[in-house]
Amino acid sequence: MTAPIPTSIEKKSDQFPLLLQRRLGPLWICQLANSLNNQFLRAATLWILSGKAYAVLGVPSVRTATVALFVVPAILFAAIAGQIVDRLDRARAVVIAQSVGLLASVGAIYGLATGHGSLVLACVAAAGLQSTLFAPAQGALLRQHLGDTELTPGNGLMTAGRQIAMLLSMLLLMATMDGPSASGILIPALAASAVVGWAAAFGIPTSPAPCPGLRISWNPVGALRVTILAALADRNVYLAILGVSWFWFTHLVFLVNLPAYATEVIGASALALTVLVMTPLMGLMLGALLCQPASGRRVELGLVPLGALGMALAGMGFYINSPEAAPTSARSLSELLGSATYLRCLFDLALFGLAAGLYVVPLYALIQQIAPRERLGRVLGGMMLYSLLFVTLALGGAQWLRSEGLSVHAVVLMAVLLQFSVSIYIFLLLPEFLLRLLMWLLVHTFYRVNASGLERVPPEGPVILVCNHVSYLDALVIGAMIRRPVRFVMHRYIFKIPIMRTVFRLAKAIPIVSGKKDPEGLRFALDQVSRELSAGRVVAVFPEGMLTRDGDIGVFRSGIERMVERNPVPVIPMALQGLWGSFYSFAEGEPMAHWPRFRPRWSRIGLHIGEPIPPGDVTADLLRERVAALRGPFR
Repeated sequence: MTAPIPTSIEKKSDQFPLLLQRRLGPLWICQLANSLNNQFLRAATLWILSGKAYAVLGVPSVRTATVALFVVPAILFAAIAGQIVDRLDRARAVVIAQSVGLLASVGAIYGLATGHGSLVLACVAAAGLQSTLFAPAQGALLRQHLGDTELTPGNGLMTAGRQIAMLLSMLLLMATMDGPSASGILIPALAASAVVGWAAAFGIPTSPAPCPGLRISWNPVGALRVTILAALADRNVYLAILGVSWFWFTHLVFLVNLPAYATEVIGASALALTVLVMTPLMGLMLGALLCQPASGRRVELGLVPLGALGMALAGMGFYINSPEAAPTSARSLSELLGSATYLRCLFDLALFGLAAGLYVVPLYALIQQIAPRERLGRVLGGMMLYSLLFVTLALGGAQWLRSEGLSVHAVVLMAVLLQFSVSIYIFLLLPEFLLRLLMWLLVHTFYRVNASGLERVPPEGPVILVCNHVSYLDALVIGAMIRRPVRFVMHRYIFKIPIMRTVFRLAKAIPIVSGKKDPEGLRFALDQVSRELSAGRVVAVFPEGMLTRDGDIGVFRSGIERMVERNPVPVIPMALQGLWGSFYSFAEGEPMAHWPRFRPRWSRIGLHIGEPIPPGDVTADLLRERVAALRGPFR
């Protein structure tokens, strides 16, 4: 499981031109229209059944019952939908889904016009089935029509589109839930969204089915077994599915409790409540769109722990900044915007949404990238199933806690504490990915990097990198620029530095020592290197064994030859430029023992990567020669 870091030499085109291409544009319109249509259908149910919940549904909450009507059929159909997506042309599956959505809208319009509430309920359930088929088909189409470098921007655009639909529907529905004009607004909105989505589906390019002979299990229990097995087949895929499901859980816990929070804690008017609910949606939209510039259009898993931690910190800030109790009368939007407390809460909600976008988009892209294409529909059906279960848990759990007398403050605190726990788990699961992202940010904050030959590091498989050793920043620069997690072989004395020792262990660096001083320690280090290479990972070695004292390249030691003898893998020479003379080199005495020189602008440094050397040709002298040639004449 790899997640590249952006580099200065990669071509970074904007993600928005994808919307003008047939590969993504019609699908994006389909999703936007589909999301709008679902919102309007649920709003139609709320409007037509308002005040008649006990008589029609037998439950005290119309809103909860409406969501249940949408979610329960979707849960039962999710496993079957994944199989359909693998068997059919994915574009055809979207056409079928949008056709069902169009029929559901027609039925709902008739029910609204004639006052048949039961028909509107049935159409909401049909919309749940339609969305369950559309979601895995949409994800499979992204994988089928977009390249690996386009998965992050593509998923960012799709996630942003969902938020745009929610914002548009919210603005429109503000005028519908009260007063006689509701049906006059909902009926045209339902019709327009259904027709636009259905028409756009025919613009999606043909997408051949990966398993046209797949036998579909129409039994929900049998289909569930097939889908769960497909999701469990790969641990990385399964963890990503759980990560996406957790996003829906935490996101909905906040959204569901915001109305009660606005009333009971802040004392907001209807308009202020709308702004409060819209803020995290806008933050999520922004976070989703920022994933592309933050990851270089590749799947950057470093954003996942960063986003999870951001959600936890923003949630805690929201809880801490909240007032103790609401005022006696509702406060208008202008009054609340003049309150520092309210502004801090809005900022925390915006930050929560932004972090959520950074968190979830790479997970969507990862699942599409690494799941086997022949069963991607079933995997995405499994993701839909798990997400719906977490949605049910979030909605039902929040309502149960409130019914037991728990305050909205306490519910928010519980969600924040759970998010902190998940953040810690994700960091422990993916420490090197977050560390690489932080390294990239640090390096590009202080240096302008001229990198070449990065494409020569293979995207997968074992390989050894060798480089000249100029400063204490060498590993930081290499780790930031290489597109895969790197296991650095470092001298053991560096691990004695208290803070750095923890960082190196999280990065899974390998301590090494001279064989003359500690033969057993050297043997242990070589065993670790062998295990990493056998697992198909990247190992970086500084064959000089120490920092250069004069800026030139020292003698390469024979340890690199022993590593290649044990694991015959390609060796790639690299050379660093521009770090000699820095605060972290021996140019002006002991590194970091003097005042750094002030530099008015970014310093230029270089990382140049040569052609791989076959294991049979590797010698220490040859590697030194190649590294020296890459570095160029020493000045």
